[in-house]
Amino acid sequence: MPDRSLSLVIITGGSRGIGRRLARGFAREGFPVLLTATDEDRAKDTARELASGTGMRIGGARLDVTDEDSIAALLDSVRSIERSWGVRLRVLVNNAGRIESTEGPLWEAKPEDLRSVVETNTIGPLLLLNAFVPHLLEVAEKTEQAVRIIDLNSGSGAVGSPPYAAYSASKAALFRIADSVHHYGYERGLRIFEMSPGVIETDMTRAMPVHDFRTDKDWTNPAEVVALALALAGGDLDAWSGRYVRAGVDTAESLARAADSLEQNTRKLRLDVRSE
Repeated sequence: MPDRSLSLVIITGGSRGIGRRLARGFAREGFPVLLTATDEDRAKDTARELASGTGMRIGGARLDVTDEDSIAALLDSVRSIERSWGVRLRVLVNNAGRIESTEGPLWEAKPEDLRSVVETNTIGPLLLLNAFVPHLLEVAEKTEQAVRIIDLNSGSGAVGSPPYAAYSASKAALFRIADSVHHYGYERGLRIFEMSPGVIETDMTRAMPVHDFRTDKDWTNPAEVVALALALAGGDLDAWSGRYVRAGVDTAESLARAADSLEQNTRKLRLDVRSE
């Protein structure tokens, strides 16, 4: 990867929880960061708080990932930032997401709740990639350097979580989207990774009854999430493009060691249809 100080990172949903931690982590490593939130004031306030007294370049912008006009406005802002900061967009972190407000059978959930989860977690990344990938590919072509997308996926997408049907389905869908992005983008310098953060203690996870049993030692260390995201962004783990990795289990070192032995379907979501 080129000089980190010239490589802009976008983190959607970056004003709180995992996104906020990632924004701070990337900025501390010298990356200019643009974090987004659905509320512009919250995004800008968070950026100012994180950057205060540090010299880090962090900006905040409004983004509703389900709104095409909002996405287009963000892309315009990114082009402006690239010119004014002298940087190029090289990393897009799809972090914005939500989960059902209640656990249990999907027929007991509110329809608007189910719809919102899928629209935010699946339609949002689809629209964002549709708008931003051409720009990322342009950067890759002009600079002859790879660009990267990190999707915040989940064990619920990889193996399922019955109490959260919409969330599990929405995260499983990201694997199929990544298949296509990797297929059409890899030879043009585009990489995409499905990264599970493990189970981070946030406002969202603390509100989920399924995690009530957890003690301090049961939560994934946020530093491990940031470290893994930085490693994926850095370019040494590109063999894992289109594949699933999990913070708290995988490290940059363990993934690098396994890179040469990856098989076609390793860490990809597949249905075993073999008959006995």
